[in-house]
Amino acid sequence: MLRQTFLHLYGVGEATERRWWARGLLDWRDYLALEEPAGPPAARLENRRRVEACERWWQEGAWDRLDRALPGAVHWRAFGDLGDRALYLDIETSGDPYNEITVIGTYDGRECRTYVAGRDLDDALRQIERHPLIVTYNGAAFDIPLVRAHFRHVRLVAIHADLLYPLRRLGLRGGLKAIERALGIERPDEVRGLGGWDAVKLWQEHCRGSKEALDLLLAYNREDTRNLQKLAAHVFFCLGTEK
Repeated sequence: MLRQTFLHLYGVGEATERRWWARGLLDWRDYLALEEPAGPPAARLENRRRVEACERWWQEGAWDRLDRALPGAVHWRAFGDLGDRALYLDIETSGDPYNEITVIGTYDGRECRTYVAGRDLDDALRQIERHPLIVTYNGAAFDIPLVRAHFRHVRLVAIHADLLYPLRRLGLRGGLKAIERALGIERPDEVRGLGGWDAVKLWQEHCRGSKEALDLLLAYNREDTRNLQKLAAHVFFCLGTEK
């Protein structure tokens, strides 16, 4: 569905995009097949160049280029083709002025993995690099900048879908747990009611030698990453029928 996006073109807003879809102009290939490009005359050459580039990057798997070229608000559309290769990602931090990453949690739709500072945190990079689509909640402002800062020697090459924005479009606001409750997503008793500051405190207890605190922190993070898949499915089901 990402290839049905035209919002990165000059003079094209949501209303124009929907009109094009209704006329049978459904994706970039349809656009490139037109003898006379659609859109404002003054922008047609530039728009064609943009569509050609995006179609080429899609064929090449240049996901990072598509990530930069397309509006972040529509990155959720990548689920249509890349959902089975998505990686759901959530981090925990120290909460102090340095706000260092303490845990990176990932879920690939089959297995949850947690990487811990001082143990194997850098191993998370190999898992992240395998996936063309990274899914977070509020990751554009929080998770991804901190991951980029930690792995300074690499460039993330995936499309990043931050579910915060499409969920807001659906009228769902607030923190991750509040949205889960609104959608009837339940957490196990052991982690129900825990939030971000609890994660900071659990890390501090772990640093003082508590294995139980680390176990609980990792269980909490696993729920964060697993539930991202449920939220992504909700977004795609609700917004994917707009056209």
